[in-house]
Amino acid sequence: MKRILNIILILISLNGLLYGETYSLKQIMELVESNSKDLNMAQTERKLAAVQEDLARSAVLPMIAGNVNYTRNFLGIEQPVPVRSISGGGPLVYQDMVVNNDNDFSFGVSVQQKIFDMKVFRALEASQQYRTLTGSVYKATHQGITTASKKIFYQVLLLQEVYLVKKATEQNAYDNYLVVKNKYENELVSELDMLQAEVNWKIKIPDSTQAEKNYNLALSHLKHMAGIKLEEDILLQGSLLEYPELPATKNLSEILASRPDYQALINEKTLREINVEAKIAEFYPSLSASLTYGWQKSDNGFDLGEGTKVLSAGLSLTIPVFYGGSRLALLEKAKLELNITNTTVLKKEEDVQIQINNIFLTLKEARGRIDSADTTLKVAEKVYSLSETSVNNGLATQLDLKDASLNLEGAQLNYYTAIFDYLNAYFDWQQATGIGDVLL
Repeated sequence: MKRILNIILILISLNGLLYGETYSLKQIMELVESNSKDLNMAQTERKLAAVQEDLARSAVLPMIAGNVNYTRNFLGIEQPVPVRSISGGGPLVYQDMVVNNDNDFSFGVSVQQKIFDMKVFRALEASQQYRTLTGSVYKATHQGITTASKKIFYQVLLLQEVYLVKKATEQNAYDNYLVVKNKYENELVSELDMLQAEVNWKIKIPDSTQAEKNYNLALSHLKHMAGIKLEEDILLQGSLLEYPELPATKNLSEILASRPDYQALINEKTLREINVEAKIAEFYPSLSASLTYGWQKSDNGFDLGEGTKVLSAGLSLTIPVFYGGSRLALLEKAKLELNITNTTVLKKEEDVQIQINNIFLTLKEARGRIDSADTTLKVAEKVYSLSETSVNNGLATQLDLKDASLNLEGAQLNYYTAIFDYLNAYFDWQQATGIGDVLL
């Protein structure tokens, strides 16, 4: 009962922990996701890719333009105009006359359509592939942020347990000191026993103070990631004592198909291949068609009747001949970039295989350490209880109790640390197998 009361007092001392708003792991992940600047930038990249695709698609659609013109002529343009000839075959008689009108009106509509242009077609294909690439990058970023939020969540839980263990150990040492001090005052123990109990209590104070600082620092980090005000008191809804079993192994092809970062590389490879084809397209001719309709009228007033109409159609063929060798150089560059990406993909496959193996070994080691630490903790608890009873009955010294207390504290910390290491590796496993956005 005394230990339970001590734990309650310790919890109350953790910055109002019992009275703060409760956050589950899912809620923390949602807050981290909504406040992540990296995720926001990845989302913006997706939107930019969609806009780029729209721009590329516009190049294969017809271009329609219209224009309406009105000109007011303030001066008349005079030109000599033959008006008559002299009878008998003499020279023509000219007279200056105004040849323009006060108002000129014109209207025109033109339509241009690319019929064949490989550069445009490849640009559209590349923009579509780039949009797919940004989608994979977004998923990879999302899983990375989710994994980080899960790790910091359980790190806070671990440091909270560390603080509770340190503070409980300090409180037990203090309670023991009070008991020994009372016995000393009643001449039941020596002054040495009392001093040893006092030293055993006071040397534990810095440890609990350091543990409290580490907990508050980790909690502040979690609040910052989740966009929670630093002055707000919060309580995390979770426990280190709940952890999943060892995951089932998966084959490499299944893992690679689920990993968004690997899929992003595959999308990049496809984009590089399209880029090579786009550079080859620079050698192809392009063909476009146009259709133009026009109307114009000149009048001293605003009579828009009749007028002159024009309707024409045309084809334009452009054949690239020589660009100083720049097209060949750009094609070679695109091929080399594709080779680099191909090598990167192969290297990624090897790295993933090694990563999966290493994480699984870490998982197995941590899982075995949990069982071992649990057994050790039960023994340490029994030893401490027996030592405490022996000291109270005068059958053991304060040094014996100190050793038992240190062993119990170490066993408790080893147990919680083993669970955290297992969870930490499990979250890495989730991300490495492409399910990093799953809770547990």
